[in-house]
Amino acid sequence: MIVSQQNSLCPPLASDRACVSYLFRKRWPRGFKCSFCDALQKEMPPACAVVCRYCRKQNSITAHTLMHGSKKSLVAWMLVAWQFCLREQGISARELQRLMELSCYQTAWSWLQKIRQAAALVESAKCQGTVLLCHHPLSIATAQKTSVPEIAFALELEPFGKSDKSGRVRFVVLNETESEAGMTPFNSMIERGSLVLVRALNELPLSALQSYSCVQMTDKQEEKGKYLFEEMEVWLNSVYRRAIDVGHLQSYLDEFSFRYNTSSWSDHFTVFDHLVTGLVTRVEKNRGTSNEK
Repeated sequence: MIVSQQNSLCPPLASDRACVSYLFRKRWPRGFKCSFCDALQKEMPPACAVVCRYCRKQNSITAHTLMHGSKKSLVAWMLVAWQFCLREQGISARELQRLMELSCYQTAWSWLQKIRQAAALVESAKCQGTVLLCHHPLSIATAQKTSVPEIAFALELEPFGKSDKSGRVRFVVLNETESEAGMTPFNSMIERGSLVLVRALNELPLSALQSYSCVQMTDKQEEKGKYLFEEMEVWLNSVYRRAIDVGHLQSYLDEFSFRYNTSSWSDHFTVFDHLVTGLVTRVEKNRGTSNEK
């Protein structure tokens, strides 16, 4: 099932024991903490499942994470995460199906969706500082018709135009009743108190003006936003051929944000380690929102 020649690329992929040791430290970096009684037991050795010495409840590395209930091995999970990070332009479900020798395309697609959820979790921090806020329509081809959802995105910029360097980006799909003038792009993507560059001040709601310092963007800044949006469109078209269900569009935008935000990082393992943090983050049952550890 697993492409063995890829294992040497990443130490945590070498064996089940290596995966358990690595994920145990990722899940409980300050020592094992029981999810039932909160007892901290720093001396607990790494294991896939451990029994709390105080309440006697069993805790699993994958319990309440995106890997919870999976029939796939930890080695397989780490290999898929590694391939996701190794391929800078992304990996399709068809490619994953071939790589992991899966009989069902849907299994590969669902697996990738979990990986994208992990990417969204680790990049869930809001943009802050000087932030460019733009929105554009995006044409998406579906089985029935062509849909054109409105996409808003926030891009961190160097303050006061000190350089052309940009920071993190966040995207959000707007509902049909929402627009740039609404509060959704602000509340979901930008920290309060940030300096927000917008197209038109007179279209903003009063609450935005009260919670953020808003100024009108320059033509150069608007062009920067358009270039980033076009970059995202090219990525969607090249990797996924834009044949994306609108209901899942947000997860693909989250993937692009993850790739954009980590593109300047020093090596693939650093990106991989960041992604795995999302895989071991405790999440609410049947939901993608995270809880405090």
